[in-house]
Amino acid sequence: MVFSALGFGLVSVLAYSIWAYKLVPGTAALYTTIAAVYVGVAGLVLGRLVPGAPLRFAALFAIGFMAYAVCWCLFWFGLKGKFQADLLGAMAGLAVLTWLLREAFGGAAKFWMLFGVLLLGHSVGYYAGDWAHAQWPGTTGRLLWGAGHGLGFGAGLGFVLRELQVRR
Repeated sequence: MVFSALGFGLVSVLAYSIWAYKLVPGTAALYTTIAAVYVGVAGLVLGRLVPGAPLRFAALFAIGFMAYAVCWCLFWFGLKGKFQADLLGAMAGLAVLTWLLREAFGGAAKFWMLFGVLLLGHSVGYYAGDWAHAQWPGTTGRLLWGAGHGLGFGAGLGFVLRELQVRR
């Protein structure tokens, strides 16, 4: 969990830096570019936790993260950022990601436990980052949001990957 939290945290800071430094103009292009960083880099980092199949895992994670990002964006933009759109989008996206990972690893682990831990890690990181962004507005706050989100999401992913590979 420590490796995945730190590794995914670094990827997240990299992704959020696109927003923090205003490197890509336009909302759609910004969100697409941020998602591309996660899709292109996070699976390679987390693939180190899957012995014997890191590149195959990177491809699987890319598909799973794209599904998560699409769900999140559908809720965020569909609800115009209201009614806990970020949380609802995360729940839908993380459910798809959890299901995909669980099925890819044989489907033996309990879905609700995996989903619950992943949602908890993701949400603690996301909202801690949101709090930091409110305390330190601007570039610093945006990078802190990325760090918080990445650390929490990464810890949750580390737990899920460990559970999926434990022989019972």
